[in-house]
Amino acid sequence: MKRRRSYKKYLFLALTLFFLMSLPALFIEKVRGKTIAFLVPWRKQCTAKKGEDLEKKRLEGENHLLRVEIGKLKALLGQQGAVENYLKDLKNDAFHRHEEALSLLESQTHSIPARVIYRDPANWTSSFWVNVGEETNRTIGRLVVAKNSPVLLGRSVVGAIDYVGKKQSRVRLITDLGLKPAVRAVRGYPQNVLLVEHIEVLNRALLTRSDLPVPPNEFAKYIETLKSYLSQNLEGWYLAKGILQGAGTPMWRKRGHCLKGVGFNYDFADEEGPARDLHSGEPLDPFSPLPAMPILKPNDLLVTTGMDGVFPPGLQVAEVTKVYPLREGGYTYDLEAIPTIGNMDELQTVFIIPPVGYIPEDQP
Repeated sequence: MKRRRSYKKYLFLALTLFFLMSLPALFIEKVRGKTIAFLVPWRKQCTAKKGEDLEKKRLEGENHLLRVEIGKLKALLGQQGAVENYLKDLKNDAFHRHEEALSLLESQTHSIPARVIYRDPANWTSSFWVNVGEETNRTIGRLVVAKNSPVLLGRSVVGAIDYVGKKQSRVRLITDLGLKPAVRAVRGYPQNVLLVEHIEVLNRALLTRSDLPVPPNEFAKYIETLKSYLSQNLEGWYLAKGILQGAGTPMWRKRGHCLKGVGFNYDFADEEGPARDLHSGEPLDPFSPLPAMPILKPNDLLVTTGMDGVFPPGLQVAEVTKVYPLREGGYTYDLEAIPTIGNMDELQTVFIIPPVGYIPEDQP
């Protein structure tokens, strides 16, 4: 059976509209005024709350920008300290590494700062993006940002550029499995240099604190004594050589970063000394005056050798935390290490130096 359509609701709506349009204008104005008066306090409250939220967001944005700038200034101060340490190495006649220090100093003077702008959580320990690219090279008039340009903070290796865009570039971190710097273990003076750098960072931080139970000046006296002691020991040893790579730990953000070292030995003599026995560390050259010592042990500093074609020699990479026993029939050691860069999760500003071996087109 076909249902009949009801027109009553439409008729009621039409009569209501007609009634409202027939009301006197004075009555309509009074009702409108009372309605507005009733709603004004609520509207003011909502507007004020919205204004407070906008002001809060604005202040949070300004605070974030200030923190970024403070982090950048701290990084610049740290980089200046690294340059000063290079100059100290040049003055150190006992260690005889002037050429290496000069090369690092030259690279440092051509470095440019870059700010970390994005980090994918799924590739947290593998890469991040920085705010420099091809346009940066055109602006400064020389090539610095290129594929395989080393990325540093102070003397420590952060990674290397693996993609260059117009305004952004991607940095592959040393904790990534695909980046494998060639390194060697050093002991003695180079370790002292790293410790002095850490002490100087600590000293600068202490001098900004006035709420500590012991005055910062008291700390400064002990720090200067320790720095003086460390600077007196100029003897250093260059020992086992091998390859570092990321430990292949799970993705996503995590506390701490571990590196794996493979293929470490000292089977062939080089400019740093004679070959050494894997077990005893004795020089294989019977006429060598050098003492026997382990070619690898915890707390050794790992620095670049320059043999990977990406990083110049002498850059700090990691500190050895564990050396695995030599396997039966094996002729190399494996190890674990932590980056000297420290907490890589909080990096905000890094420094990029020109790629190794680059020759400008206008030069022969």
